[in-house]
Amino acid sequence: MTQEEFDSLAIFVAVVEELKREPFFSEDNHDHLAGNVAVFCHPMFLKSAVLPFRKIWMERERCAFRKRDGTGGIRDLVFREFPDHILSGGLRYWFYEHYDSSLKTSFGYGWAKETKQEVINLWLNTQLAHTGPNNPAQKKAWESDLADFNECDSRIGREKFEFLFRSSIVTLGSIYTQFEEQLAFPLFQMLRNEKGMIPSFEADVALKYNPYPNPNYKIIFDDVFWHLKRETEEETIDRLLERQHFTGLRQFLHAIFPKDKKHEAIRCVCDLDSLDAVLKKSNTFVLDKNLQPEGNLVCRSSTHPNVMAPDINISFDVYDGPKVLFRHISKELLSRVYVEFRTLLFQERKQQRQPDKLDRW
Repeated sequence: MTQEEFDSLAIFVAVVEELKREPFFSEDNHDHLAGNVAVFCHPMFLKSAVLPFRKIWMERERCAFRKRDGTGGIRDLVFREFPDHILSGGLRYWFYEHYDSSLKTSFGYGWAKETKQEVINLWLNTQLAHTGPNNPAQKKAWESDLADFNECDSRIGREKFEFLFRSSIVTLGSIYTQFEEQLAFPLFQMLRNEKGMIPSFEADVALKYNPYPNPNYKIIFDDVFWHLKRETEEETIDRLLERQHFTGLRQFLHAIFPKDKKHEAIRCVCDLDSLDAVLKKSNTFVLDKNLQPEGNLVCRSSTHPNVMAPDINISFDVYDGPKVLFRHISKELLSRVYVEFRTLLFQERKQQRQPDKLDRW
């Protein structure tokens, strides 16, 4: 790997670390469509998130993920240099075929024919980063102008059109994050720590200001828009359970503990360190997989806690009683997710400015 390539890799790592700290790309951003109404987080989060996203998206940037035609960029560099070919080979599908096809295919909603790539380019080049080419009459085939944006906006509808853009960059942002965590950052660490490569001035400056804020500087965040550091314990639990990774756990807890027993569920999660302890405390009977269950079905759940491993799912049925029937190794998987949830919960609570109420019960 040349020094220039190593510097580009270092800048990519720095930019993705910046991307990961954007509230817009956090798992707590629940942008969605509710009928014909779009529910979005504050627009300032979107504008802030576009800055690092654009550095990875634009092919002329040093840390571009790939070029417009799908070649080159940090992606090809990392897969060429990554030493563990078994690991990189197993992940290649997700960062090549899956990524490229997600850009080129239509959304399929029935009200938009555009692809993710077209929608992102429309918004970046006419609204959030640029205002279109200097001379619309001489624009290149791949360029967009305000007339193109207005045509899509009128045909699709502003609410749905903006939802397409927001959901597109959230999807791609998560792919960039997974790529950095699983391949790019480990490669950067290996080259720096084992091969002795040192970033040159430009890359060193990029790394110097990431993570931000740097503990060496007297800079703190006091964000009046982002409320996540002023939560009660119950609000933190509710927020974390809305994350995709914890969907199965959320459905399990809702089925075992009805709404009128929510405080009992919160107490169990806070006090009990294993799923088995929760099952025992709630008097939930685990059904034998070989027997025909009896009683009314309360919940049937099948979720994928890891988008990178869609063949692994947590599947179970809950019957009144309560009784639960776990399929295959779902009990073991849900037990791991439960431990992960509690670890994250306690980490989040340590960051809260609003102390827990001792009389919450």
